[in-house]
Amino acid sequence: MSERQIIRDMARYDEHDDLAHRWSLVIDGETVSKLWVDPETGEIAQVETPAAHQGNGYASTLYRQAASEIAIFHAPEAHRTYEGDRFARSVGGETLPCLHGCCTDGPDFDEE
Repeated sequence: MSERQIIRDMARYDEHDDLAHRWSLVIDGETVSKLWVDPETGEIAQVETPAAHQGNGYASTLYRQAASEIAIFHAPEAHRTYEGDRFARSVGGETLPCLHGCCTDGPDFDEE
């Protein structure tokens, strides 16, 4: 049987990003999936599973673990990638309201 471990820490997605909560799923010493969450808003910032490990439910496992520990939210639909939208619909959960005012249906100034 494989040895599975979920590790939670604080990390940057890349050197220019702020620290975020990160959950990593490690199987037999190999990291097979990672999930980053913004510590201020709870928004899922990134989910990453190498192609060789996709389709095994690893990202969903990390989502459930993270959601059991803190309040986490999917990005507003207008801000999601295609893959991010598929993930959000697959695992369910709450969506963060748009925090920047760019997703609201305001007046169309092009129409007179």
